[in-house]
Amino acid sequence: MYRTVSMNGVSEDLISVIVPVYKVEKYLDRCVESIVGQTYENLEIILVDDGSPDSCGAMCDAWAQRDSRIKVVHKKNGGLSDARNAGVEASTGAWIGFIDSDDYIAPDMYERLYDLVKDPDVGIAICGVADVYSDHTEEPPVVQTSIMTSEEVLSDIFLNKTLMVGVPPRLYPAWLMREVTSPVGKTHEDAFIVVDLFSRVERVAVDTTPRYFYCHNEETITSSPSTRGLSDNVDAWERNRRLVEQLYPNLIDDVMFRCYWAHFDVLDGLMLSNRSADDEARMNAVIAWLKDHRAGVYAHPHVSSKRKLALRALCLNKGLYRMLAKLQNRSIKYN
Repeated sequence: MYRTVSMNGVSEDLISVIVPVYKVEKYLDRCVESIVGQTYENLEIILVDDGSPDSCGAMCDAWAQRDSRIKVVHKKNGGLSDARNAGVEASTGAWIGFIDSDDYIAPDMYERLYDLVKDPDVGIAICGVADVYSDHTEEPPVVQTSIMTSEEVLSDIFLNKTLMVGVPPRLYPAWLMREVTSPVGKTHEDAFIVVDLFSRVERVAVDTTPRYFYCHNEETITSSPSTRGLSDNVDAWERNRRLVEQLYPNLIDDVMFRCYWAHFDVLDGLMLSNRSADDEARMNAVIAWLKDHRAGVYAHPHVSSKRKLALRALCLNKGLYRMLAKLQNRSIKYN
């Protein structure tokens, strides 16, 4: 089913690179240029036009005319997960990678990731991520290469150490992405499947050299989470908590850090927004959850002292917490 091509006398697996495309006219060319210029040339590049109302569909078709490795899937708008799933269905490669269409990658990213998965014990390969803002770029403070167990990777992700939740900066076996589909209709879709993905492999190769450039653009869904999106964040981590209880009981404290974080995210978003009656009920439910779990929050070594202080304020008075949230007016990095 999966294609392998001989390049210069050496057999190389075909890598399918899936790019969901929706309302990214300003960024699409930069993204595709970074893919077609890869040093690993045995690529199948699948541009999924998710019913974009602008000129993105035509831009995708123009790229397909320029490079025979590019195929375009035009579909009705269904969201990021639906577009990713459509790309997987259209793919024929032995390995699958994903790139968000407003991001870009280093020229050697797939060459490096493929080198890592040549080890027969490795199920998934991961590269480092650079966070690109309008005025600066942040790169990982430590660059290293290691082979980790799936449990070690999940612990790192849960505690927000060096690895991000996001699906894109990785190379997956095609069978895995056909087995674990993205949840249609959800935001924080990457969080929903993170445990499902890593629980199906034993070893993961990690090179934290930044080769994926994650661009924080104000108009994108990941930069401006909606109230619904914040609630999806809670649902995703509650689902992961249940899976961890079954599969990785040693990681309960680690995944609870993400559950606390998700609930604080929802609360902050609701506190600083114009709330509907439904939002008010949701906020009260989140407050009740945090109060019920305050002992765990206070005891957790990875929860910041500021967060612990804010929770103490919340337990005293909801208005006091709102005042602290407004004063802080913090910018949250979502991953």
